[in-house]
Amino acid sequence: MDVGRLEDFRVSKGSLIFRQGDAGDQMFLIGDGRVRLFLEAEGYQKEFAVLGPGEFFGELSLLGDAPRTATAEALEDTILLPISRDVFAMLVQDDLDTVFRMMRIQGERLARANIPIQTLTLRLGRIRTGLCALKRLLPGGAPSTRIDVAALAQEAGIGLRAATEAVKALVEAGAGVYDEGRWQIDSVQQVAKLVDALCAVAEM
Repeated sequence: MDVGRLEDFRVSKGSLIFRQGDAGDQMFLIGDGRVRLFLEAEGYQKEFAVLGPGEFFGELSLLGDAPRTATAEALEDTILLPISRDVFAMLVQDDLDTVFRMMRIQGERLARANIPIQTLTLRLGRIRTGLCALKRLLPGGAPSTRIDVAALAQEAGIGLRAATEAVKALVEAGAGVYDEGRWQIDSVQQVAKLVDALCAVAEM
């Protein structure tokens, strides 16, 4: 099958080619221009790939009938060659090298996409740890400002190691002192530092 005979089309700069969660029955080969792929959640975006001429995207919807796993946007005026499910099936039957190349590239993209997920997980753990600590410091909470990190981890619903790392990061921002599994917060200034640190994490 000669994919060069398929009809390409132009996408204007800033246009969305598809959105995360959309159904898909085509993949795309970039003839000219650039496309960025990014994840979306609650109004936030995290870019994980920028693709150029000769590169492809959208193949997961053809491989497994899955919805689009990311959003694709044209960074500049871009020419795309759409490849349908039938054409894709013919291509992979005729050229195993293409299949292996696509698998390798997909693995690299998944690895890159996993980095922002890991980063987000760390941020959420830090925020949950800090918020649980604030509950103890606010009126009506426990009178002691010496917090057992193991108990805090359980309350936040995260592992002890993650909670300890979160506490140490917040301490580095000026929110109290950490010593042998205990987190000491004993001044209004340290509470304010904790709040500032949590706001900074949330705005990353």
